Amino acid sequence: MRRRLISAAAAVVALTVAGLLIASGRESERPRLRTDVRSAEALVDSIGVNVHFSYVDTAYVRQSEVLARLQELGVRHVRDGMPNAVEAMRSGLRAASRQGIRGTLIGDPAVEPAPVVTDSVALMGDGIAAFEGPNELDGSGNPGWASTLRDYMPALEEAVQNEAPGVALIGPSFIDPASRISVPGDLPGMFNGHPYPQGGPPEPAIGDLTREVHASGHDRGMIVTESGYHNALRATTGQPPVSEEAAAVYLPRLLVTAFGAGVRRTFIYELLDEKPDPGLLDPEQHFGLLRQDLSPKPAFRAVQTLIAAVKESPGDSRSGGLSWNIRAGGDVERLVAARRDGSRLLALWRPVSVWDPEARKPIDPGRLPVDVSFGTAVDDVVVWRPSVSAQPVLRREHARRLSLQLGGDLVLVSFR
Repeated sequence: MRRRLISAAAAVVALTVAGLLIASGRESERPRLRTDVRSAEALVDSIGVNVHFSYVDTAYVRQSEVLARLQELGVRHVRDGMPNAVEAMRSGLRAASRQGIRGTLIGDPAVEPAPVVTDSVALMGDGIAAFEGPNELDGSGNPGWASTLRDYMPALEEAVQNEAPGVALIGPSFIDPASRISVPGDLPGMFNGHPYPQGGPPEPAIGDLTREVHASGHDRGMIVTESGYHNALRATTGQPPVSEEAAAVYLPRLLVTAFGAGVRRTFIYELLDEKPDPGLLDPEQHFGLLRQDLSPKPAFRAVQTLIAAVKESPGDSRSGGLSWNIRAGGDVERLVAARRDGSRLLALWRPVSVWDPEARKPIDPGRLPVDVSFGTAVDDVVVWRPSVSAQPVLRREHARRLSLQLGGDLVLVSFR
């Protein structure tokens, strides 16, 4: 799961972080988001992160600290390979499962799937969320990769049905979306995408993914098993970098956009920077939410706060008819989520850039006035900006109206 250059997949209340806008020219290509009220629980459950417990020559060797950071982050899902003979991998997956974090496990086409699926179930039990086809085999250099997938995926499907009935199956991932035409359209598993935004805003990349899914006629659901940003600001190869601050703005938007577009789960690539690279030259070493010394980057705190804010309920809603209206002086994306107790969460954001990937510097997208009015007075109004603060930026006991100024970051409005 080493991160190569992805050649084709890419391609808030008085609130901003050092902004970014290069009007991307691709705003019309962002995905169409669902307008119905979504489940807040499902939103939290849609967020995962890639890990590499078997990489014992990297910072992953500090396993107890890595597991503590995972728990602190609040994700419920990790993605790694199916367990192999490396004891660190086995112990890491076992420990994550005991912490209530479920695993999405990637298959190795060089290994017969049935015994590994059996071993995975013995190791993690019901801590397995899904089994996944091989990772980016079209970039392996093996000219027979397509034939390998045609043989491997039905065998993996049979193994899962026999050894782990009811566990989800995810199809293989590709570096180049065009590679999909080389394998049968009915290959088993959910649609698996790697929509890296290439240093730009996340919305166009998710839009590309949803159009690819629709064009393929695939109707078994879609998963993003890798997406993210690296911070190797002096790199001359690979994807364009972004600053740590820009990644903290983009990642919450990526997660909410993907969920709003119907992606069942989105895995951030990845949990931590693996090896020291103080010169910021190697993109591979800077995709993490944590730095190589395991200190949190701003993006770690942003994702952590997003999860906490979605989960945090102000209490049971005392109204069965909550209503609201949003008026904006420009383009604003929105998603509405309901908690189990009936309280609501409005996610609001502008699909703008906050980073110039060519000049490698921030650009201020400005601020956009947004007015949120409620049909009747609502209670316990809390406004969050996960990319800016780990605490709410505004609290009101009651409100009929909120006037916000959106910058480039995601804003969450909670009420009952």
